[in-house]
Amino acid sequence: MKNLKYILASIVIFTVFATTSFSHEENNQLFRKEWTMIAKVQVKNFKQGLKTLSEMDYDIAGVDFNQKIIDVLINHHQYMALKLKGFDVSIAETKGVTRGPDKNYKNPEEIETIVKDFHARFKDITKLVSIGKSLEGRDIWALKISDDPAANDLSEPTVLFNSMHHAREIMTPEVSIDIIEYLLENYQSEQKVTDWVNNTQIWVIPMFNVDGNNKMWNHDSWWRKNTRGGYGVDLNRNYPTGWDSCNGSSGSRSSQTYRGPSPASEPETQAMMDFIKEVRPVFDISYHAYSELVIYPFGCGDQRTQTKEVVEKIGNKIGSLLNYKAGTAWELLYNADGGDIDWMYDAYQVIPFVIELNNSRAGFHPKYKKWRDKTVERNRDGWQFLLNRVQKSGVRGVVSMAKSNLSDFTVEVYKLENGSEKLFQTYVGHHTGAYHIVLNPGSYRLKIKTINKIVNTTDVEVQDELLTQNIAI
Repeated sequence: MKNLKYILASIVIFTVFATTSFSHEENNQLFRKEWTMIAKVQVKNFKQGLKTLSEMDYDIAGVDFNQKIIDVLINHHQYMALKLKGFDVSIAETKGVTRGPDKNYKNPEEIETIVKDFHARFKDITKLVSIGKSLEGRDIWALKISDDPAANDLSEPTVLFNSMHHAREIMTPEVSIDIIEYLLENYQSEQKVTDWVNNTQIWVIPMFNVDGNNKMWNHDSWWRKNTRGGYGVDLNRNYPTGWDSCNGSSGSRSSQTYRGPSPASEPETQAMMDFIKEVRPVFDISYHAYSELVIYPFGCGDQRTQTKEVVEKIGNKIGSLLNYKAGTAWELLYNADGGDIDWMYDAYQVIPFVIELNNSRAGFHPKYKKWRDKTVERNRDGWQFLLNRVQKSGVRGVVSMAKSNLSDFTVEVYKLENGSEKLFQTYVGHHTGAYHIVLNPGSYRLKIKTINKIVNTTDVEVQDELLTQNIAI
C-alpha cells in the first residue's frame, strides 16, 4: 500500500510539472534532490493547516488569510509528503528556474554606502555607529536622527526601527531607508518632521543580518538565517525570552527556524541585545516579509503581555492604519519562541512590533519598480504613528538619588481604581535614572524600588499628553 501511495504521489508530481511551462532542461533541474520551490497550500481550516505545517517543520514563507493559502518552501520529498496527507498543493516558484531577486534591492555593501552618505550629508542631525560585528566580521550599522545626535538627552524618548533579521526579506531595508530619507529630507521644511527630530531620538538599523543577506545574493536566493557553520541560525529564534519553550523553533541545523545551540549564541543577537540595553527605545518596529501583519508579543500560545491593553491597542491601531491584520504570532500564525520582540518587552518593557510587509503576490522577491515605492509609502502611516504616539499618554522622567547607584532600579506601576491599587506593570529602569512608561489615560501609583526595597511612592494622573515626572530621592 505504501509503495502504491508513493507511485501515485509521483504521478501527481509528474502531472503538475508536465502541465507547467518549463522546458525539458528545466524539468530535469526540478527533480534534483536539492531542488526547492515555493508551493501554495490551499487549506479549509487555516489554523489547523498552519499548525500541521509548523509541526512538520516546513518553512512557512507567508500566508493569504482571505484565500486560505499558506506558502511554504519545500523540496520534492516534502511535496510528496503533502500530497500524501491530502493537501491541495500548487507550485509558485522554483529555485534556479524562476526569477531571483531584483538587482535594484540592496546588498550589505550598498547599505553601508547609503548610510554613510546620509551621515555625510546631514552631519548636524545624524550619528552613525556600528552596534557590533556579524559572525563574518561585517559592521551592523545604525543611524541616529536627532537635533543633537551626539547627546544622550534624558528628556527625549527613543524609537527604533530595524530591518532584515531574515536575509531573504529584501523589501525590509527599503522601508528603513525610506524612514531615514523622509526624516532627513523634510527636516525644517515639514513641521511634523521637525518636531519628531527635535523631540525624539530616532534610531534606524537598515540591515541587521548582513552575513545572511550577502549569502542570499551570492549563493542562495532564499537564504533566511545567518551563516553559522554553513547551516545558519535563525536570529529571530535566538533571543533568550522563551527560547525553545513552545515548539516555536527547531533544534535541527537544517531547519529554517534553527534556534542555535543556546540562547543568544550569535554575535548579531548579542549586538542587538547590548544596543537595546543602552538606548532603551520606547517603541520598536522590526520589519519582516511577507503576509501583511502587525505582530506583538508574546509568540507562545495563550501568553499575553503584562500591559496588553496598551500594547494591543497600539498594535491594532497600526494594523488599521496599514490595513494589515494585527495580533500575536500564536493567534495569527503559529507559536514562535526566541523572537526579538518577546525579549525586548520582557527584558526592558520596550513596546515592540513585527510588521510583515506585502502579500503573497509580492513574496520575498517582489519586482522593485512595481512594489518598492507603494510598499514604503503605505508603511509610512505605521512608523509615523509611533513617532506621534511616543509623545502621548504615559509618564517619563529621571529618578535621581543622592547616595545610591541607580544601575538597578525598577518602577512598579499600579492602576488606581475605586480606592484600590492593582499592579499594572513592573518596569526596569535605565542606569541613567531615565524611565518612560506608556500608559492609557488614568490614575496610577509609581513605586520606585532598589534592591527590593521601596524608596519612593508617587501618584500621577496621566492625561492624553506625555507627563514628565522627575523623582528625587
